[in-house]
Amino acid sequence: MDAIRQFFMTAPVPPDTLAPSLWLIIALPLLGAFICGVFGRKLGRGNVHLVALGAVAGSFVLSVLAFWAVSHVQGGRPVSLTSSFSFNSVRYAMAHDFGTWFSAGDFRVNFGLMVDHLNAILLLVITGVGFLIHLYSTSYMEHDEGYWRYFAYLNLFVAAMLTLVLADNLVLLFVGWEGVGMCSYLLIGFWYNDAAKAWAGRKAFIANRVGDFAFLIATFLLVLTVGAFQRQADNTNFAPDNNRPERYAQGLSAKGPLTFQGLEAMANALPHEGAAKVTLHSEIVEGPLAGYTFGGVITAILLLFLLGASGKSAQLPLYVWLPDAMAGPTPVSALIHAATMVTAGVYLFCRMSFLLVLSPTAMAVILIIGTLTSLLAALIAFAQDDIKKVLAYSTVSQLGIMFMGVGAGIFWAAALHLVTHAFFKACLFLGAGSVMHGNGDETDIKKLGGLRTEMRWTWVTFMIATLAITGIVPLSGFFSKDAILHGVHHNQLGESLEWVSHLCGILGYVIAASTAFYMTRLYLLTFEGRRSSEARLAHAHESSWLMTLPLVILAVLSVVAAVYAFPLMQLPSGEHQPVFENFLNPVFASAERIAAAGRELRLEHELPHALDYFIAWLIALAGGALAAFLYMRFFPAQAGKPAPAWARAIRRAAQNKFYVDEAYEFVVIRPLKFLSMILYRVFDALLIDTVMVRGTAWVTTRVGSALRYVQTGDAQSYAAVMALALLGGVAYALIRVLS
Repeated sequence: MDAIRQFFMTAPVPPDTLAPSLWLIIALPLLGAFICGVFGRKLGRGNVHLVALGAVAGSFVLSVLAFWAVSHVQGGRPVSLTSSFSFNSVRYAMAHDFGTWFSAGDFRVNFGLMVDHLNAILLLVITGVGFLIHLYSTSYMEHDEGYWRYFAYLNLFVAAMLTLVLADNLVLLFVGWEGVGMCSYLLIGFWYNDAAKAWAGRKAFIANRVGDFAFLIATFLLVLTVGAFQRQADNTNFAPDNNRPERYAQGLSAKGPLTFQGLEAMANALPHEGAAKVTLHSEIVEGPLAGYTFGGVITAILLLFLLGASGKSAQLPLYVWLPDAMAGPTPVSALIHAATMVTAGVYLFCRMSFLLVLSPTAMAVILIIGTLTSLLAALIAFAQDDIKKVLAYSTVSQLGIMFMGVGAGIFWAAALHLVTHAFFKACLFLGAGSVMHGNGDETDIKKLGGLRTEMRWTWVTFMIATLAITGIVPLSGFFSKDAILHGVHHNQLGESLEWVSHLCGILGYVIAASTAFYMTRLYLLTFEGRRSSEARLAHAHESSWLMTLPLVILAVLSVVAAVYAFPLMQLPSGEHQPVFENFLNPVFASAERIAAAGRELRLEHELPHALDYFIAWLIALAGGALAAFLYMRFFPAQAGKPAPAWARAIRRAAQNKFYVDEAYEFVVIRPLKFLSMILYRVFDALLIDTVMVRGTAWVTTRVGSALRYVQTGDAQSYAAVMALALLGGVAYALIRVLS
C-alpha cells in the first residue's frame, strides 16, 4: 500500500521541470485549430481527425503530468510555490512566469501560468471530456462538408478554456473568457446558412458581451482598490499573515495588481476588526474611489463579477442564450454545457474565494440568484418536449445549484458538482445526439419512445446519467448536490442574512424534486413504453462504437466520481473529511482563514447525517415516482379527455418559458431599438451623413463652382483683371494723398 501511495506521490516529471512547459497545454489545441482551419480542406477527413484528436490528447497527457506534479511529495514535504507577494508559500502548486506581457505607467501584466489542485482537476475535465467529445464528433459529423471548420473551432474552444483556467491573473483569464465567448458564437452558429441558427449564435454573443462589460468594470475597480490599499496599508495589516508591506510592494512591481497571489495577499490583510490600519470599514482617502469604504467597493466589484459570471454561466438575468445554443451540433452542446464555457463563472468565484468571503452581502446575492435561476429553469424544463431543450434548461438549473454552493461558501462542493455534472451532462447530451442520430434527427420526445430495446448502449448509459443527475444513491450527482444543499442549510452568512440561507435551503429541496421529475419524464418518454406512431423511422438503430464508447466512459465516470464525496480522509483531530474537500483544502485555506477572522461568516464542515442523506434521497425518489405515475399511468388513462383549463394554462406558460423572452423583448430590446433608431436618425443620418459629410461636400462644391469663374485660363481676362486692380490701387493711393 505504501509503495502504491509513494508511486502516486512521486511525479514522473518534477514540477520544476514541467512548469516552463505549461504553455504547451494551450499551444497544442491552438496549433491543431490552425492546421485544421487553414489546411483542413486539403488534408481530408482522416488527417483532420488525427490532428484535432491528437492535439487534445497531447494536452490531456500534459494535464495528467501537471496534476501529478502538483500532488508531488518529496521527503514528506509537498511541492510548494513561493508567493511573490508574501513570505508564505502556496502548497501543492506550481507556476511559471514568462515575463512582462504589457505595461503602461505603473500598471503591469505578466504572462503567467499556474496550476494548483483546483485548476489541475479542471484541466483533466476539459481535456478528458473534450477528447471524448472530439472522438464522438468524428462519427456524428461524418457527413458534414464543413468538418474541417468544425474541428478547428472545437480545438480553438478547448485552447481558450485552457487559457482561462491556467491564467495566474485576471487579464489573461479574461483573454480565455473572451475566447470561449467567441468560439461559442462560431460553434452555435456553425450552420450559418440557417438564419435561425445564425441568430442563436448572435444571441449568445450579445448576452455574453453584457456580462463581459461588467467583468471589465469590476477589473478596473479592482486595480484602483489595490492601488488604494497599497497606499494606506502599513505593517499592522500584514502582521497577522507574517508579511511586510515591502514584500507586497515588490510583488506588485514584479507581477502587477491583478495577479491572484496579490489579490489573495490583500484579502488576507483586510481583517474585519483588530489593530489593522486598513479594514473593510476604512474609507479610501484619495483617488477616484475616495470616500467609499474598502468593504463597499469590494462588494460592488463582486456584484459586477457576478453579472459577468451570469453571462458565461447562464444565470439570471443573462441565462436566455443557453437554451437557444441548441442550434449548434449536439457535441458542441455537450462541450459548452458540460465541461467548458458555462462553468467559467463557477470557476471564477472558486478561484477568488478569498475575495468573496470578504462580503457576505455579495455571497447572499449569489446564493439568491443561483436559487432563483435553478428553480425557474427547472419549472420551464417541466413542459419542454425537445430533448435538447430539456437538457439545456437542466444545465441552467444545475449551474444555479453550483452558484448556490459558491454563495453559501461551500466552494469544494460547488467544484465537485462542477466535475460530476461535466460527466453526467456530457453523457446525457451525447446520448441525446445518439438518439437523434438513430431516429432521423427527431428531437421531440413525444415522437420517440421504446428505444430501450433498439438502442441498448445509448439506453443504459442515458439511464445511468439520468439517475446521477436525479440524485439517486450511490451515483455521483447525489453526493455532490447533497453536499451543497447541506451546506446551504448550515452555513451562516451573518445574523441579518439568516433568512437567505433558510429560504434557499428549502427551495433547494424543491429544485431537487423538480430535477427528478423532469429528468424522469425525459427518460421515460424517450426510452420506455411503445414506439410512438408519429416516429420518423419505424425502427431506430444504435450508433457506431465511436459514439457509444464515449457514452460508456462518461457513464462509468458518473458513477465512480462519487468516491470524491466519501469521507475517507482522516484529519489530525480524528474527524473524517470528504476526499474532494481534503484535496482542495490548500486552495481554499485563505477563504477559511478570512471567514474565521471576520466572525460574521460561519462556514461549517459538519458531515451530513444518515437522516439527511435519507431525506435527500426520498425527495429525489418522490419526484421521479410522481413523474413515472403521471406519464406511465395517469396521462395514458386520460387520453382523449380534455385537460382542465388551469392545467392547460400552466403548461402553456411553462412551454413558453414563462414569457421571459417576450419580457426581454418588451422591456429591453424594443426600447433599445427605439433609442437606436433615434440615434440613427438624429446623429448618424442627420448630423454625420447630412451635415458633416454631405454638408461639407455641398459647401466645397458651391465654393468651387463660384471660384471656377475666376480661373478661366484666358490670359486677356487675367490682364484685364490685373489692369483693373492696378487702376483701383492707384485711385485709392491718389484719394489717400489728396485727402
